[in-house]
Amino acid sequence: MPRVEDHALVREVVSQYLIQDRHAVKLATNGRETLSKFQSGSSDVVVTDMAMPEMSGDQLAAAIKRASPDTPVILLSGFGDMLQAVGARPEAVDLVVSKPVKLATLREALATVG
Repeated sequence: MPRVEDHALVREVVSQYLIQDRHAVKLATNGRETLSKFQSGSSDVVVTDMAMPEMSGDQLAAAIKRASPDTPVILLSGFGDMLQAVGARPEAVDLVVSKPVKLATLREALATVG
């Protein structure tokens, strides 16, 4: 499961949540790195940040869906509540989750897309 986040602390916390629940996690610091890792192996789901250097989360989601339309993409965003309130989920994103994310919320999101 690729997990991309440009902020090291957030990346570490979310990856520990996933590892704690026995998910195999591939970490990346930007969208291009994630896309490369995704293309080199199978993934059940991609969890990404929205605002990242080199490639945004919605651009990454679109590239993931072109390569593998059935792979769910979860977008973590500090603007998640606002996006949900106005119904502004990017087209290639399956689910938007607000940051900071709690373990229970992440588990729920994974169950929803899984």
